Amino acid sequence: MAKFLRRVTVVDTGDGGGSTQTLLKRKGGKRKRVSRWLRPAERVVRQYGKAQSKCWSESDKRHDKSRGKKRDRWITDSLSNNLKSVNKSCRVLRKI
Repeated sequence: MAKFLRRVTVVDTGDGGGSTQTLLKRKGGKRKRVSRWLRPAERVVRQYGKAQSKCWSESDKRHDKSRGKKRDRWITDSLSNNLKSVNKSCRVLRKI
């Protein structure tokens, strides 16, 4: 099968209506190319990036919620909001 083809589909237009059948289907996406001895390190780096992203998004969400409560409530809630968002990101890191 040529590289540019992803699948081969046969369409039957007989008396009973059209029916399709997929003959060959190629997997999508490229293979990850990482050395065997670097795979654990790459996995840790990926998970750390996900945890950081989770921490910042959670912190931003909590800040917006606190800002909407009262006038300067975000200042008093900042410590607890940051601790809660860091705790959530640590849960993501535990899955390594």
